[in-house]
Amino acid sequence: MRINKQKTNGRLHLTYKKYLSKATLAFAALLGSTPAFADGLDTAFYLASQHYAVLKRASIACDKPIQEHVDYKSRMLSVLSGLPNVDILSASQGIEQAYQTDAHLGGLDCTDALLQRYKQVIDRGVDRDLEFLADEVRKKQ
Repeated sequence: MRINKQKTNGRLHLTYKKYLSKATLAFAALLGSTPAFADGLDTAFYLASQHYAVLKRASIACDKPIQEHVDYKSRMLSVLSGLPNVDILSASQGIEQAYQTDAHLGGLDCTDALLQRYKQVIDRGVDRDLEFLADEVRKKQ
């Protein structure tokens, strides 16, 4: 969400605008002629990308195992390859964009908040969101 501030006649007006994440937009673009609306596949891709971002940030900032985010991305791309007409390069870029956005917003320091997010991802299980993504891909096949 973005807040725009405008002053008119001495009054301050705040307007809010919602923006889709760049990862979601990239994923929509890789689907080509798919209508521009969020569906289960968009949601599943977004959630899986967020987990990737946390795993990668934790590996860079907090010295968590690098192989976790490498394997996760590989598995995510493998699931996405089941989609007809999918551009794997664009999907990979969309996943990396999720990391870039997360790193930009959260920084590259090992913070308690990042460690807590990492713990939540691990405790919840990384397979859960990949299974959700796989289910949505199967629906599109």
